[in-house]
Amino acid sequence: MQFRGISLFARIYLIAACVSAISCGPFLTVCGAQINSDASLQSPRKMPPQVARGAQCRILYLGIVGGLETANNPRSGVVQIRDVLRGKEYPDVCAKSFSPYVWLSGLNWVLEYFPPHPGRFTDDELERAPEIVIVGHSLGGWAAVSIARNLDLRNIPVELTVQIDSVGFTDHTVPKNVKAAAIFHARDVLMFLTTKGIKLEDPNQTRLVENVLVRNAGHESVTRDPRIRQLVLGTVESLRGGSAQTNHPSEQPRL
Repeated sequence: MQFRGISLFARIYLIAACVSAISCGPFLTVCGAQINSDASLQSPRKMPPQVARGAQCRILYLGIVGGLETANNPRSGVVQIRDVLRGKEYPDVCAKSFSPYVWLSGLNWVLEYFPPHPGRFTDDELERAPEIVIVGHSLGGWAAVSIARNLDLRNIPVELTVQIDSVGFTDHTVPKNVKAAAIFHARDVLMFLTTKGIKLEDPNQTRLVENVLVRNAGHESVTRDPRIRQLVLGTVESLRGGSAQTNHPSEQPRL
């Protein structure tokens, strides 16, 4: 593989992405399988503390950044969406972001908002549970699908998954518990490693709402494409019944 004309940062990113996809992916997949065992699911979970804003979490936004980012990277579009959803305009939304290397922590954060018992949840329990939106970038795209797959084992639906320049071996098929799925990808140095299209485990249960090639974007800047934010916030507004204001002129994405 030739690296001429590529910046030092891009070279490092390319090598790290290869290592992450080839080495870490299978290892993390094994970890994901372990959490599905009865022993791991039987341990009691603490219910989350009351939201500081004094409102119930009707919607959960789980963001997973790329493998070379911190969970709070301010330049990540995944984190920027999280920060918007933490604003006072969204008192009934709880939003948090994680590194893909601790994606099980993200899964457990979601499960904290569900009854603390093992096994699958009943329809009555799900009726009172929050609705879930998951967005993942790079290796976080693989983690997003892995989390959705684990939630499917508990009969927990996911309203939307968004994969952004997703990297991984098992991130091509969206599980049947996801109601709507989207994928955004860039044409850059990592284009031969990222997932370009996704399949639906059950097209009768899941809609593919977006499959977008983001032109003139890199592996990092693609996360800040305004269409991603519009899709996520539009989904949140739809879940809330359109009761909140959607205009945030000061929250324009930085490309």
